[in-house]
Amino acid sequence: MSVSESARPHPTRVPGGRTSGPPSTGPCPFHLIVDPVARFLNAELVGHPVYDAIELQWFDDREHGTGLLAFLCRRDGRLVDYYPSPGLDLAAERYTLGGGTGAWTTTWFDDDILEVGPDGVLAQVRFTDVDGRTIEVRVDDRDPTRGRGSQGTMLAPVSAGIDHPGSLLLVWMHDFDLVHDTGTPPLIAIDGEPVDTGRLPGRRLHGRHLIKYAAPLTAVSVNPASGFPDAHPDPADVRREPGTGAIEAVLASAPGAHAELRFNPPLPDPAGLHLDDEVVTRWQVDVDGTDHVTGGVALAQRTDDRVTVTMEVTDRWQPGPLPPLLRTVTRIVPVFRRWPTTYRWVATIDLASDGVVSSHWERTSNRRGESYQRATSGRRRRKRRA
Repeated sequence: MSVSESARPHPTRVPGGRTSGPPSTGPCPFHLIVDPVARFLNAELVGHPVYDAIELQWFDDREHGTGLLAFLCRRDGRLVDYYPSPGLDLAAERYTLGGGTGAWTTTWFDDDILEVGPDGVLAQVRFTDVDGRTIEVRVDDRDPTRGRGSQGTMLAPVSAGIDHPGSLLLVWMHDFDLVHDTGTPPLIAIDGEPVDTGRLPGRRLHGRHLIKYAAPLTAVSVNPASGFPDAHPDPADVRREPGTGAIEAVLASAPGAHAELRFNPPLPDPAGLHLDDEVVTRWQVDVDGTDHVTGGVALAQRTDDRVTVTMEVTDRWQPGPLPPLLRTVTRIVPVFRRWPTTYRWVATIDLASDGVVSSHWERTSNRRGESYQRATSGRRRRKRRA
């Protein structure tokens, strides 16, 4: 039976002969990791022969330390090169963006300023990549008279472009905005040559560059696959139903960030399933007080000494209140809402080996955000001559 065959929970099928007694509980196969990011800036690069995107992230917390992480996405092979500053403590294995990790190089930045405030963004970053190219970012759209106000929250579509996911990565952006046209045009240069960035249609009307920034971000890794760091939860982070031991929710928190993976109805503990038991329930992920960022259907099946648990993502992201421009963008570019539904998680629990869990994520669609790239490439169609 495929999880996607039903969007509604089925009742647990219990074979005859089960004896009463205390619930049987084992290791929880579900897990969340929350990584707070203080602020970020991102841009697509158009026409450059080597790179097609750049991102800057500033960390400032007890777990990761304080400093800048820059990464560049290569056009050929879609590998991503990462440049963390020496003050950061980051797990390279948790970064599985694009087609995979290329270089991971601790870097001293010549300039490492990334500030986001009510008046806009200031970025002054300069460093050298692994091939000796100078990378420079200069962005300043600050205007104390503009008054940004609250820009709402958005789910970043970054995970739409991951080929080999290590988790369901949900990047939740607070006060997301686009760089405004000001008297100081933004500059992204590689080896001294300015590089074009992506653009949204109607720029003369909305007056924005397709250079994105937000502060803060909450990155949530749902069910990290086997072999990834911190792939198993602390039992204290698992909320169980009193009396039955069924799993109600899995929690994760960090300073200023919180996420929950919730099951409705609660999922009976896989270790307590009897032979040929089959359970279907619904699940959802809540982030930083926002309910149901995405979700879907979960299926648990017991055969012999193994329990297979499948989580299919069936629910698109539904934006909340957004400024008119951002709401329009999420409507005309479907990848913003649909990308989560291209993910599926499969785990196997070996009851004969003390509940050892093996799990992986897979993509259910070959699409990697092509509609977004077409909409923002900035390339104009040539008019045909009569």
